[in-house]
Amino acid sequence: MTFAERFLQLRKSSGMTQAQLADKSGVPQTTISGIENDGKIPGYMNAWKLANALGIDMNEFLPREVKN
Repeated sequence: MTFAERFLQLRKSSGMTQAQLADKSGVPQTTISGIENDGKIPGYMNAWKLANALGIDMNEFLPREVKN
């Protein structure tokens, strides 16, 4: 499963739309869309904001290539 697929799954399981997640996290909806549709990997601060908004641990959220 790609990061984009996992991220989409996490967002949907939280019951939030992209807009709702953007409002809750402070991350622009265009960034969230880019992650889900274009496979972009978020920077550290956006990843932290998204993980926090989704209620998940940062270490479980980030793909391995970003953790290092």
